[in-house]
Amino acid sequence: MASIAIEVEPEVIGHEEDLSNEHPSEEAEEEPGIPSEKSHPRLAHARRKVTEEPHVPSSEDEETAHLVSGHARHKETEEHGKMTAVQAASNLVTCMVGASVLSLPRMVANNGWALGPLMVVLAGLVSYQACVLVDQAMEAIAEIHGQHPKNIGDVVQECFGLRGKRAVLFLTCVFQISKCGVYFVVIGTNLNYAMETVSLRAWSVTGAMICMRLIFVRDITVISQWSFIGVLASFVYLLTISAGGIEAAATRHTVTKLWPSTYSNLLADFAVMVYAYSPIDVLPVMKHDMKEPRQLYWSLRVAFMVVILIYVSLGSVAVLGWGDRLTGNVLLSMCEPPGCPGQLPAGTVPGKKWLLGYCLACAVVSNLMVTAPVVLYCVFRVLEAENPHLLANGLVNRAARIITVLGALMIALFMPFFTEILAVISTGLLSLLQVFVPVAITLALHLRRSTGGFVCFLREMMLTLLGLGMLTSGMSSALRNLYRAIHHM
Repeated sequence: MASIAIEVEPEVIGHEEDLSNEHPSEEAEEEPGIPSEKSHPRLAHARRKVTEEPHVPSSEDEETAHLVSGHARHKETEEHGKMTAVQAASNLVTCMVGASVLSLPRMVANNGWALGPLMVVLAGLVSYQACVLVDQAMEAIAEIHGQHPKNIGDVVQECFGLRGKRAVLFLTCVFQISKCGVYFVVIGTNLNYAMETVSLRAWSVTGAMICMRLIFVRDITVISQWSFIGVLASFVYLLTISAGGIEAAATRHTVTKLWPSTYSNLLADFAVMVYAYSPIDVLPVMKHDMKEPRQLYWSLRVAFMVVILIYVSLGSVAVLGWGDRLTGNVLLSMCEPPGCPGQLPAGTVPGKKWLLGYCLACAVVSNLMVTAPVVLYCVFRVLEAENPHLLANGLVNRAARIITVLGALMIALFMPFFTEILAVISTGLLSLLQVFVPVAITLALHLRRSTGGFVCFLREMMLTLLGLGMLTSGMSSALRNLYRAIHHM
């Protein structure tokens, strides 16, 4: 701050000085020793001699000013980038109702129209319970440190140290980037359904390039403004798949089964259903970026109720309509006999595509275009928090974002098997990140704080056993199906 030396010759001001003493100004009271214009009117006159000594800012002053300005900018960004509970709920719905909605009807058909919908509900309850465990862990850590953790790594570090944090963050980023790779596969499949003249891989590249624009947005509220597209697309899924199932049931004889033909793939199918929800990887970032972090619990309840209703409805109607004729991607069931392109032997002329199929394809593409930026936003927040000095540079930050999207795109280009990829991801990383990690951190916090009881312990052990079963049965089935797909390529 510049220092000012004021030289004022003594003079008698008269009654003005008396009045100022009797009625001191507010400025004089607030800053004693600094005369104001009201108390000394002639002090500010143009003829007064005021000499100002130049001040050379020191390195300490510059550092202080830099820290203050940086803190102000950071505070302004934090306040501007906070989302409401409704926005958080819409973001959760958008993240959950994504690529897996196309394979969910086939999973329900595998287990019969009596057991299949019940498995969808149970998968939603399991995923919701795991989310509640993570939310409670974040609240417990906030009580200890006075602030909510920025990502899932901060939660793990509190329980298992720095090595555990790095391992979980690495696997979480791999899971999220792989998820975006699946999104690009689905985008390519749906656009290829609408226009076969362009290959699936070319459409996947197109989808990634379109998503590229939104990955540079660092304000979650801006991304949340587009989440209504995902919510609307979710209800379009319900309408189009339900209408398609009703049309299929009206025009063809449908063979449906009440119970699964075999129970060997029960846990593998259940893992895909759990994957259809699986928002745990984005919860800590969302909670940290909310205006009222404690309202995340409300957002979770609303989002899960909406998604469970959508999944059970479309899965049940699709199975009752198509039955055993359902394909791994329900979109490829929306054609006239003998079927859609890619599902028939070589030389067979495919049937005409349904208008409902075109509507579903547009809804899926629209939803994934706004879902991928939400998932990638969480990835970038983790990377920036763990590498603040490296990613503080704008050019390096942009380069890292582009490389991340290109990595997801490479997964989409070189792993073109939609259902097989979904099964491998869901049964591998999903079991670890969506079941084992929430249970582990909850048990660790219970032991540290001596809280919880037998009911909590029993609930967490049941989730652990379920996750172990999903991992063993699901991985063996998924890898076997992937091998068959590659062998027959």
